[in-house]
Amino acid sequence: MNNKNYALILGIFLAAAVLITPFSLWQVWFGTPIYDAAFGDSLGTLPVQRAGRIMPLSSASADVLRQISGRTSSKTSSGDRLSSTNWLWRLAAYPELSSKDPVFRTDNRDLQKLLGAKGRYYSYSQLLDNYEEVYAGATSGKTPYAEACTEAVESAIAYALASNALIPRFSDTSNAEKSLENWKEAVETARKEFESAQKEKREPNPEKLSEANRTLQLLKECSDFEASNPDSILRVVPSLNGEFSTPTAVALDRKSGEQPNKIILLYSQIRDAIASGNKDLAYSKLVQLSDMLHSSDSVDWFRIKLENLYNLADPFFCGFLLYSLSLLFFLTALLVERFRDSLKTIAVGLLSFGTFVHVLAFCARMYIQSRPPVTNMYSSIVFVGGVAAAMGLFGYFKTLKSYFGVSAAGVGFLSLLVAMNMPYSGDNMGMMRAVLNSNFWLTMHVVTIMVGYCGILLAGSLAAFRLVANVFDKGDFGLATGETSRSVYAILCFALVFAFAGTMLGGVWADMSWGRFWGWDPKENGALMTVLWCAAVIHARALKLCSDRIFLSLTVLGNIVLAWAWFGVNLLGIGLHSYGFTDGGWLWFGVFVLCNLAIAPLGFIKYKKVDSN
Repeated sequence: MNNKNYALILGIFLAAAVLITPFSLWQVWFGTPIYDAAFGDSLGTLPVQRAGRIMPLSSASADVLRQISGRTSSKTSSGDRLSSTNWLWRLAAYPELSSKDPVFRTDNRDLQKLLGAKGRYYSYSQLLDNYEEVYAGATSGKTPYAEACTEAVESAIAYALASNALIPRFSDTSNAEKSLENWKEAVETARKEFESAQKEKREPNPEKLSEANRTLQLLKECSDFEASNPDSILRVVPSLNGEFSTPTAVALDRKSGEQPNKIILLYSQIRDAIASGNKDLAYSKLVQLSDMLHSSDSVDWFRIKLENLYNLADPFFCGFLLYSLSLLFFLTALLVERFRDSLKTIAVGLLSFGTFVHVLAFCARMYIQSRPPVTNMYSSIVFVGGVAAAMGLFGYFKTLKSYFGVSAAGVGFLSLLVAMNMPYSGDNMGMMRAVLNSNFWLTMHVVTIMVGYCGILLAGSLAAFRLVANVFDKGDFGLATGETSRSVYAILCFALVFAFAGTMLGGVWADMSWGRFWGWDPKENGALMTVLWCAAVIHARALKLCSDRIFLSLTVLGNIVLAWAWFGVNLLGIGLHSYGFTDGGWLWFGVFVLCNLAIAPLGFIKYKKVDSN
């Protein structure tokens, strides 16, 4: 067996270790089987509905945590790390204790000082103690402090909704099952008193109605609160018509039927078992609840279990690690000539696994959502990074040139790094906004233009790598520059076709949705900028208006044009494409622009002429 075979085996071993390590570490150190089991019944696999989509509880709870803290896990006041599912059940079982956990986040120092936060994180109780000041700050204008206060108020609403998501809201929070029984008894007592008063032709006795009236008022307040925030509530009780209801709605509806009432009873019993520390009882009630929910035709259990496994496996993080190692081995191979072939073999193996996991992950998202691969900013990032990495890997196998491998690993690494660090967003698979609710146009326009962006990003990465490599090349890098220039030119031609087609299809969609083909909207202008820049750079090389080195420099500058069209216009906060806007990001956008501005002038570095004799 030669060195390459050994290197290949080592690469496969490293890739397998990377794939299983994050999941294994989570299960061993943080995961709890009753909450986070990958297979079989767990509290994380219970089906719920949020923002119009049926999903496992692990996804819904992660969405809530992500909204209030920017993370999908939380820390208790004692420092213990909890999964999102564990956090939500802890919130139901220990509401007072949970209110002291630092799960809310703010980056505004003035708000941190007001709340007495330790660093960026603060608790619900700290927010309640200063709620009047925070609310006043939220209505004080459009300053950064006011925006931070507004986010704090919105996070408090999400937290309050989550606290009532699993059990009905009653005044007595010590025993959910007993409170539910007391409510039913109070309703029955009130019903009998009304019937008796009607027969005896007298006024009902207020004392016999008082308990039912007091609880009814509390439930109605909770119901009105839920009704005012329909996209933020978790509905955990499936009904016969395929929709889900909240426990509060079931408790209020006397015609809700036997099964919904049994479901909220089992939820209450699970909550009480967790609160008392009886995990065996909690699991037995979970099995009963799962058996009952499996009879619901509105739940696709394979999809639910797949999404829960997807959450636990965290494939994009695994892909990020694989790309990181691949990039490390590729760069080491360029520096260490003795083991270059073996190091490149390991790097290619890691890159292949990373690309496979990356592409498989967004294919899983497509199946889970029943949507095309690009539905929001997060999905556009992972899609473009995955497709660009796949194109780069294909280029490597076709040419066996390291610059393709380095660029593919670099693009994949950066795309997942950006995606994982998107503030208060992340891997959210919620339902589409109305303007985007069209699988046909999401495929025809969005996917088409994103494929074009994949080509531009890969071409820019190849060009940047070559220009930087030229600085360290001690010999004649003219042939390598020309070779890279030809590859970049071919990729840019490919990208131009898709970017132009995607832009035109976007105009057709805009005409159908908004009644005009083109309105000089910032997002539309950004798409046009990429098309015009690609066309200009391609023509500059085809007509020999610039050298290969300057052509590569222009391609690197195309990264800036692409970044502006893709991200920059989203930071402006104006235009009809408001569903794509993001808060913050100017710093990292500026860093990306400066890096490319620093690389582009490297095209002026001249190389030795090749002696043809």
